Amino acid sequence: MAGQLRFDGKTVIVTGGGRGLGRAYALELGRRGATVIVNDLGVGRDGTGQSSAPAEEVTAEIIAEGGAAIPDISDVSSPEAAAALVASALRAERPLAAIINNAGIFPPPKPFVETSLDEFERVWRNHCGGTYNLCRAALPAMLADNRGRIVNTCSIQGHYGAATSAAYASAKGAVQALTLSLAAAVRGTGVAVNAISPGGFTRMLEDDGRDPALVTALKRNLDPALAAPVAVWLCHESCDANGEIYQAYAGRVSRSVIGELEGAWDFAPTAESIANDAKVLRAEGPVTTAPDSASKARAVFREADARRGKQSS
Repeated sequence: MAGQLRFDGKTVIVTGGGRGLGRAYALELGRRGATVIVNDLGVGRDGTGQSSAPAEEVTAEIIAEGGAAIPDISDVSSPEAAAALVASALRAERPLAAIINNAGIFPPPKPFVETSLDEFERVWRNHCGGTYNLCRAALPAMLADNRGRIVNTCSIQGHYGAATSAAYASAKGAVQALTLSLAAAVRGTGVAVNAISPGGFTRMLEDDGRDPALVTALKRNLDPALAAPVAVWLCHESCDANGEIYQAYAGRVSRSVIGELEGAWDFAPTAESIANDAKVLRAEGPVTTAPDSASKARAVFREADARRGKQSS
């Protein structure tokens, strides 16, 4: 690609932009000409407390580097606050080009059976609810303008599960499904919705009683700056990805693919026949993908009709 990916004359909202990964995103966007709305409520990693300092400090860093930024302490888990944040950005002189939904809390790991429903709901409200709120507020305007990018934040814990972080993993799994659903809804327009599953050694990973050798490895491999270029690319108008999820950590970038193995066909299945097919059902690859659930279902129905036709002929 010729030329640098620039955001001159445009606004980008970065939630959770005051620390960690969000800070890395905000700084890089500022260097590339964006007016960055640095949203950060300044809470602890468990969601308690509040401070304007993180948003103000990153804003000052961007301005010191010659960029433009605005601090914001809206609580994006509130529909009203999220809507007001987006409305303010839309009224700005520079058009809203993108939103990075990065804000999140991370309670200390604990066994599932010790995790209350209230804890589950609070983590969900922050991660999935906050993402929903920003998307719900911004998408109508983006679709009306036929432009805009939304970058949501997933996690390998949401992809693969986490034995001691079920609430967080479940919330991130919900964000993943929301991302793919919104991408299906905007397909064919000038708007795109994607997700990044980043790695960064931030306060989210601190003070959890980890082995010192593991902590050293995490610090060495999870520099937030390694993930920032992926988020910036997904924000740019030249990026034609939609409904895609990118892993970005330890210097490696990869696209996660959600699909199905070939499976086995049986129009009169029994528990015994499924047990007999278990080896086939659990085989590794090849994996087939689909742009959305409706497309996948239609493809399976076509295959089923074709197989039935062969059986009756």
